[in-house]
Amino acid sequence: MMRHFRRLQAACGGVMVVLRNLVAGRQVAGIGCGTRQGIVYRGMEAGEYCQVMALYASLHEGRRPNWVMRTVCRLLGGKMTLVAVARHGGQARVVGMNMYYLNRRDIADGTIHEGFIGVSPDMTGRGVASELKRMAIHHFEAQGFEGISARISLDNKASLASAEKLGFVPVERYHDPRMGADRQYLIRWFQDGS
Repeated sequence: MMRHFRRLQAACGGVMVVLRNLVAGRQVAGIGCGTRQGIVYRGMEAGEYCQVMALYASLHEGRRPNWVMRTVCRLLGGKMTLVAVARHGGQARVVGMNMYYLNRRDIADGTIHEGFIGVSPDMTGRGVASELKRMAIHHFEAQGFEGISARISLDNKASLASAEKLGFVPVERYHDPRMGADRQYLIRWFQDGS
């Protein structure tokens, strides 16, 4: 009985996160478009949802994001998910993505949370993740947010270095038992940098 209650409680919490995002998403404009080194950076288009989910799964041993992130991505993709699109053999392919959403802490702090950033392995080392973060900073600052929050595992040196380079500062360290990893909660406040 207690297990069912916890599941119901978690489901209700997830519904509240989705509703908060839908309400806040009404105030957010669509993400603009830019090109750097032949890669197009912009808000996700509806037809790219499956590519974004496939890229996420390829970087997570076949697992998809939780249903809350999937729902926010599907419903608010062009406003809350950035993609990097490259042309290969005449076809456009999503080679990077950066998914955002609002959690309770973000609403209290006036920030938006970077839920996941990922780049196709064949595109790493080309600045794709940094450009996605840079574009997100400009977009969400223009939308009136105070900053961007992120959670990064301490053993993910490349992601920590990229975040630090873009002005993210550590707020707290903690151990995530679900992931079995020591992590850091960081915020990139907009008034502190460009």
